[in-house]
Amino acid sequence: MKLAFVDNFPGVGGLSRFSLLLCRSLVDYYPDLHIDYFIHHNNLAYIPEINSFGSRVKVRPLQSTRPPSLARKLQCKIFGDAVVKDGKDPIIIEIEQVVGRQYDLAYFPTAHMMQRPSLPIPVTGTIHDFNWKYFFGQQIFSPSFIRMMEPAIADWLSNSYTICSSQDVVEEAKKLYPQFNRYPAVVPIAPVVLNEMLPNGQAEETLSTLGIDYPYILFPGNFYPHKNHLNLFTAFSLLKQQPEFDNYKLLLTGLNSDRLPFGIAEYRGVRLSDGSDKNKYDVMGLGYQPNNVIDALISKAKLLVSPSLYEAICTPGMDAWNFGTPTAISDIPPFREHEKTWGIKSAFFDPMNPKHMAAVMAAYLQPGSTAVEDGKTSQQNMRSYTWKDVAAGYMAIFEKAKRNN
Repeated sequence: MKLAFVDNFPGVGGLSRFSLLLCRSLVDYYPDLHIDYFIHHNNLAYIPEINSFGSRVKVRPLQSTRPPSLARKLQCKIFGDAVVKDGKDPIIIEIEQVVGRQYDLAYFPTAHMMQRPSLPIPVTGTIHDFNWKYFFGQQIFSPSFIRMMEPAIADWLSNSYTICSSQDVVEEAKKLYPQFNRYPAVVPIAPVVLNEMLPNGQAEETLSTLGIDYPYILFPGNFYPHKNHLNLFTAFSLLKQQPEFDNYKLLLTGLNSDRLPFGIAEYRGVRLSDGSDKNKYDVMGLGYQPNNVIDALISKAKLLVSPSLYEAICTPGMDAWNFGTPTAISDIPPFREHEKTWGIKSAFFDPMNPKHMAAVMAAYLQPGSTAVEDGKTSQQNMRSYTWKDVAAGYMAIFEKAKRNN
């Protein structure tokens, strides 16, 4: 099979690593598969490993995603929308031009964020969530994007074989789009870590390079409102009132988390600090970190937290369970689904109740709690499901799409 793997959406973090690991697992376990990996120019910096998969994966940057030249900027300024052919996204236009009958199938890892290209071959895609359908106090998606996505999702559900990572996404699709007869097939993903067996010495060396020599709680998540940072800050300030947690720090990673470089957690937010003295801050935003660093941070955390209000799956939690790191996460349906899917063990809290969040974290961090044992149980159970299983699930959908095109 010759597959066009089209990573056209500028995604970072878990989304980029998902695409990377899915591609790697497909070529690892299916020797007759050849992939042309069409990639957004921005994503090359976040998953440089894509260039190391051998001759069966040819990386092809999408030209329309390259930074515009000065002439192009001037043209857009003068002519405005006239430079966009028929009002269509230039990236979609390029995809329709370069992906043709030389491929058996086209796959899009971010179908939930784009129009479905019109191609002469079977099309498949992953619908990760419906985040753009909700508002959490700050506008993330523009009205024009939302207007585009309503018919786009209908097109994906009607004319493609789509995939998602949890049954909760299927139920969400049925709630939001009850008129359809076909919904995404569920193929759970494995942890999106590049270094599954990270040596302890290597992780400690990475932390030393970052100047981290204290116990910390880690939250990997971009600064979007549904990630619920404010309630986490309040909960952490309450936790710090207990003497046994006075030396703990809250570390933040993810896109734009370095907007808060140093601070002191308070009940109503974070008071900014200059970071000149480790004793004068307890919150630090590290920004987006490369894969080896985030893996080290997760593996050595005393506790990984995920206070999200809305997600499809708990990707940070999955990465933590891979390393045996204890987790405290939101008590929401997709996170609870992990107990049934893999048999993980975690502390759960009400993400809208900072006092409950603080109490759950404090109890889990106490000596004699089940946190360490739960982390090891989660690690053991998570490792029974690998990217080989993910690849098999995706290949089954790909073959079905080919048969029923």
